Amino acid sequence: MTRSKHYQQQISSPKTWAAAMQWVNGNKKLVRQIASPYVRFIAGDSEDLYQEATISAYNTLLCCKKNGRQERFIPFFRVIFKTNCIKLASGIQTVHCLEEYFLPLQEETAEKVEPEADKIDQVLQAVSKRQRQICLWLLEQPTPVSTLDIAREFKVSKRQACRLISNTLQRISGASQ
Repeated sequence: MTRSKHYQQQISSPKTWAAAMQWVNGNKKLVRQIASPYVRFIAGDSEDLYQEATISAYNTLLCCKKNGRQERFIPFFRVIFKTNCIKLASGIQTVHCLEEYFLPLQEETAEKVEPEADKIDQVLQAVSKRQRQICLWLLEQPTPVSTLDIAREFKVSKRQACRLISNTLQRISGASQ
């Protein structure tokens, strides 16, 4: 009697998990080395990192078995684990969750805009004319812009645009305190 492929995978699955856990326990130094550039950005401790490495090792073992390339385990593991570390370091994607909760603005917020406009005008008095032009242009933009966009708009180098923004922010923060 032949067993189905799914049944054989279920039998080998605990063995594969055990092999993945054993491999990670034996190669903790390699795991830390691969994850070292991303560890400071990952919201978790070393145990979470080793669990993620175990999941990556399990997926790598399945991939190697499927492709019949057992000798390529470590290069495959490096790629899979590094990708997972980058995903962990980038944080939780919240954009889609927040879209459901956007509510229409009430008319009362229009009244609050005037005091903010007065405060903006007051703070902009602390900066130079050129910096004021850049700030007003930035406030008019419907979407965030890059320093390259600012450089193109005001016909300056990207480095000069960065310097202008930095100096402006320093002056504004000094004026608002």
